[in-house]
Amino acid sequence: MAISKTLLAVIAVVVVVLIGVGAWLASQPPAQAPTTTPTTTAQPTSSPQTSTQQTTPPPSSSAQQPSPTATTTTRTTTTQAGECPDEIVIGTAMPISGRYAAEGQYSLWGALAVVNWFNDNGGLDCGGKKVKVKLIYRDSESKLELAQSITESLITQDKVHFLLSPYGSDLALGVSPIAEKYGVLMAVVGASSDRIFQQGFKYVIGVAAPASQYMVPVLDMVVKTDPTVKKVAILYRDSEFNRQVAEGAKAYAEKLGLQVVVYEVYPSSPKDLTPQILKVKQAAPDVIIVASHFADGQLAVQQLAEQKVDAKLVALSVAPLVPDFYKALGAKAECIVGPSHWEPGVKYTPDLAKQRGVEWFGPTKEEFITYFKKVAKQMGGQEVDPGYHAAWAAEGVLTILYGVQKAISTKSDKVLGALQNARFMTFFGEFKLDPTTNLNVAHSMVVIQWQGGNRYVVWPAVVAEGKLFYPSLTWDEKAAGKLCK
Repeated sequence: MAISKTLLAVIAVVVVVLIGVGAWLASQPPAQAPTTTPTTTAQPTSSPQTSTQQTTPPPSSSAQQPSPTATTTTRTTTTQAGECPDEIVIGTAMPISGRYAAEGQYSLWGALAVVNWFNDNGGLDCGGKKVKVKLIYRDSESKLELAQSITESLITQDKVHFLLSPYGSDLALGVSPIAEKYGVLMAVVGASSDRIFQQGFKYVIGVAAPASQYMVPVLDMVVKTDPTVKKVAILYRDSEFNRQVAEGAKAYAEKLGLQVVVYEVYPSSPKDLTPQILKVKQAAPDVIIVASHFADGQLAVQQLAEQKVDAKLVALSVAPLVPDFYKALGAKAECIVGPSHWEPGVKYTPDLAKQRGVEWFGPTKEEFITYFKKVAKQMGGQEVDPGYHAAWAAEGVLTILYGVQKAISTKSDKVLGALQNARFMTFFGEFKLDPTTNLNVAHSMVVIQWQGGNRYVVWPAVVAEGKLFYPSLTWDEKAAGKLCK
């Protein structure tokens, strides 16, 4: 019994001690968690719809399709050079298959060419710090929903600093609200619909002329060459971009006092344009304008030739600017003209920039072409010359990087602010951003013409490399072997 009383007393003491210790611990402040450096894991989208297009990698490791294995990288490092990271990451849902495959591939190669040029030259100078550039791209297969899904993935998973739009006005318009939602600056390349820039988006900027302006230089050129021109026929593909081209051409032709005698739409995937072509033939216009893409543009020329619909000038959008246009049509392509944002023969140089009192930025035309050919050989199997699609995408990259260099930051607001106060020149032309429209109002389109199997810049004279062959040869003259030279 004595033992039991002693045991109970010991237990009571222990309980009292434990209660006291617990009370003391509860009164202490919580311990601080250790500080860690935040990192972001760049991963491919798990959905098979947004899987990376498998292609041969370009010559520089700076261009990257996300690996199936997750890669952990430190995102933003603030240094004495301002808010300059160790790497600037640009993402794009570029269509490199599907209906925009040809134009999308050239666009991708053009962007990669500029990225590689910067990295081979040590990177972008950002406040005295040399920063590498990376392009992450996935194939949106020319599909709107896929482009939207990829774009969101690039922002939320890959944590890109900036975006290049996909090629195609419908795709670019579709992903613009996503860039705006997340506040990520996107340069629109390969897309010109005026509607993209009429939505009031803050973070969506255009680096080239909108669709409504495409045929303005063509019409200016023809009326200054031949004041007797009176009648214009306009055909256009039923698509966002081509509708805008046609509307702009009609409005400007009427402003010049010309009569639009035919204004006809055709299906987005036409098999036969004979009904529209016969209306043009009956109207006997001086000038024929076709707002087209590559495949339907070829079809229009073939059927104009078959029906022998002659005119003093035949102009098409997009199609004549693709190098394979002449390969597909042969002599039928002779004399055809088209508006272009840029051509290898355009003469924008550091010396011209100096004469105009603006800063030069990026590679020269010759350097860009050299780098483009390397990428084209690596990814496409052969060296080809860049068209305006390639140069346009390159200009998108250059515009973003110029803004980063001036802002000494990758924050979209600061880069946008720097661009709104900038004027500079690249091999693509001049840049000045209108803060109201977010369009580059300093860039001028040029006009090319196929002459003797080659395309030459024929307008405006200040950057032209040849003279316009006018009036055009007839279809019979072309069939007989005559060339426009």
